[in-house]
Amino acid sequence: MKKILYIYGNLPSYREEFFTQLSSRLEEEGIELKVMYGYIANKLTRQAEARDFKAQKFETKLNDFKLLRFSRMAGLMRAVKEEQPDGIIFQFNQTNLTEWQVLRWCMKNHNPYGIWGCNYTRADLKGFLVKIRNLIYGFIYRNANICIPYGSLYHDFLVKSGVPEECVITAQNTIDVESIAEREKEFLPKNYHHDTTHVVYVGALAPQKRIDSSIEAVSQLLAEGLDIQCDIVGGGTELDYLKQYCSRFPEETRRHIHFHGAKYGDDLIPYFRNADVFLMPGTGGLGVNEAMAYGLPIISTMGDETVVDLIDGNGYLLNNMGDVEEQKTALRQFMKLSPEEKLAMSQQSVFIVLQRATLKNMVDKHIEAIKKMVI
Repeated sequence: MKKILYIYGNLPSYREEFFTQLSSRLEEEGIELKVMYGYIANKLTRQAEARDFKAQKFETKLNDFKLLRFSRMAGLMRAVKEEQPDGIIFQFNQTNLTEWQVLRWCMKNHNPYGIWGCNYTRADLKGFLVKIRNLIYGFIYRNANICIPYGSLYHDFLVKSGVPEECVITAQNTIDVESIAEREKEFLPKNYHHDTTHVVYVGALAPQKRIDSSIEAVSQLLAEGLDIQCDIVGGGTELDYLKQYCSRFPEETRRHIHFHGAKYGDDLIPYFRNADVFLMPGTGGLGVNEAMAYGLPIISTMGDETVVDLIDGNGYLLNNMGDVEEQKTALRQFMKLSPEEKLAMSQQSVFIVLQRATLKNMVDKHIEAIKKMVI
């Protein structure tokens, strides 16, 4: 039986169903899957429980050197050698020194490897640092046996970077939207015959999410006399800061913006069902997929570059992360629509996500890539 390792910086809860299905399907193909991932003991976001697939976790140790921050996954290299895999798929992080060790081991021993992920570049990387990053990643891409981009934009970037097109297999990044859409059939279509527009954001709260800009946008729209409510659902490093940030605004703003903390699983359902539109002002992506499965129209940046494949004219694509004016313009346009127009957008959201971003498709594409790499 062939053996494939996935090396992942951490194992977030939203990946649990993906790895469960992938492991089961690979077993049918005579391929064993094991996920090796890092963990930080005090990490605030919920991590997956590897109950139905093989996994091994390694403590992540962080080292800060002023401008640079590196991490290590203690014991990973030794464990990889013990497994002697037929192939490794990385969600590669160039600041993880242990991943570099494993990558070097792959190249030295001619062990097939693949790269899976998006083309997100940290906002704090500028000029020379971006060039260095691109040079490093270009070398890694061109030497990989397979690349699995999250979406079409990253696919095109990889091909332009010199990766042979036959080695690039796009697996639209997603979650189990099929199950959500099937359950929500009972509650759709959404009712837009009300005055107040309910905006929701669901996801981790971190600086790159730019939720502060959405608070500013909503505050200005309220000052214009528009009827809007905003629910911010998520935990993370920015939650306390955002609450303090919101407290600086007038009482009228504070009464219309609600923080609900981290919610998972079924606890998220009422927030999506009660919303009229989903707003993502910064990085991210999977929150958009989830919202679309609930029948929500979308206002979003490109995020991790996957959103552009999903909005496709049925929503509002923001050009710049954290741009207050863009968010205000999109929200105004949405609020001016008739209930029938909003409902049409809602129904189209469900149709698009089930056509382009099902979990089954993502699993199928990973299997295609793995078989191409090791069989």
